[in-house]
Amino acid sequence: MTVKDRFNENLALLGTFPQFRDNEDWVEETSVWFRMVRPQTFKHTHFEPTRADNIFNYPAFTMNRILTALNEQDFLFLPEQHDGNIVEQLKAVYSDELRQLSAELVPELERRCLGFLMDELATFGTGWNSATLFDYFDSAIQDNDELPASLALVREWPDRKELAETLVIQHALDFLPESSHMIRHGKGDYGALQSALFRIIIDEFGYGNHATKHSSLFKATLASIGLKTHSHAYWSFYLNSTLLMNNYFHYISRRPECFFQYLGAISYAENTFGPYCRQMAGLLREVYGEQADVRYYQEHVHIDKHHGRMGIDELLKPAIAQFGNDVVAEMAKGVEMTRRLQQIAEQDLSSQLTWMAQQQDHRDLAHKIKPSVFGDIENLPVMLLDEPYHELSVPHVHDGDEFCVVDQGLLRFCHGFNCYSDLGPGECVVIRKNRLHGALVLSESCNYRILSIGDYARYADHHI
Repeated sequence: MTVKDRFNENLALLGTFPQFRDNEDWVEETSVWFRMVRPQTFKHTHFEPTRADNIFNYPAFTMNRILTALNEQDFLFLPEQHDGNIVEQLKAVYSDELRQLSAELVPELERRCLGFLMDELATFGTGWNSATLFDYFDSAIQDNDELPASLALVREWPDRKELAETLVIQHALDFLPESSHMIRHGKGDYGALQSALFRIIIDEFGYGNHATKHSSLFKATLASIGLKTHSHAYWSFYLNSTLLMNNYFHYISRRPECFFQYLGAISYAENTFGPYCRQMAGLLREVYGEQADVRYYQEHVHIDKHHGRMGIDELLKPAIAQFGNDVVAEMAKGVEMTRRLQQIAEQDLSSQLTWMAQQQDHRDLAHKIKPSVFGDIENLPVMLLDEPYHELSVPHVHDGDEFCVVDQGLLRFCHGFNCYSDLGPGECVVIRKNRLHGALVLSESCNYRILSIGDYARYADHHI
């Protein structure tokens, strides 16, 4: 059996586990274990390794979803409310069968999701010393006072709460099990570096006081703006780049041989996160007023300044002094990879927020180009759908622009979290390439078509 065949066979097996199948709603109301990965599409998808030019396409997105789901198999998640036999529930979602499957799938998924980025770093590891590392490090963090485009979009758009919710949801993937990656490197016996790292871990966990644990503060933020507080309530709305960043930190925290790369990555992250949190706290107060509990972000403005200094003075410099220049190139790789992933995430998030903000524009565009699209329909791939009441399409992306038109019934089209258009007979919308979207049938049945138009500009006299 070839590697490709074995990979596809393992994916098919993964799809048989109930916690990975499609759910009945976009938001998971109670469970912390359901992670929908749309297994019914596996047999129709070519899971080729990700490249720079297809990083936001459906295969990459799906692989990142699967990889995140499997990476968390050694994280313990318990529900906030007890329902049923918890011991049996844990045996159902954590099992030797799934662990064995994960052991085969994870390395191959990491190669396909992260490989091209790792290849970019291959030429990044020569000629480094302590002086060049810290010059590069200082240069990398110097622009952090500039407001990211995604935050500016939220600030400038009239319906700011709609966009702010999506922004905060992206944080939930990492902030709710916060520092769980880091704990992996807390194990073992490696001297003063271990103690320094563990002091950061202790800070993140509120020194054992659950009320001040950072994830508790973030749950208070979620609750204050009307969002659910349990892990993966909003799994369907995590963006590809959010999953990708998370998967990188799983990669370097699970492997002891990546320890020095991890030190570079976490030191860079700690030095850049504080300024970002100051901007987030200000934005949430602008959008929600005093209703927003921003203690999580305010805490990180303070503590990450301290952790940033610790990263440099108690992790990077002592490690270089102890182990020499051999570790410097690895540290630089961690900085550069984290920086690159942040840029990818900012591009993805800004594009998604823009897509959501322009939902009416894409409906208007669809009606304008409808005659031209229908005139070319014989040359276009068309998917005909006849679905019953409450049939749910889990949010996903397409590799090109699509044209969605309802022929009979009522379809709720999802542009993003809490961002919907209800489409009746004859109504349509242009679905932009790589943008997260879904659908829900609101009538007894619904007939609609998805036309793969490639690039909407072929049929339009203007660009959105």
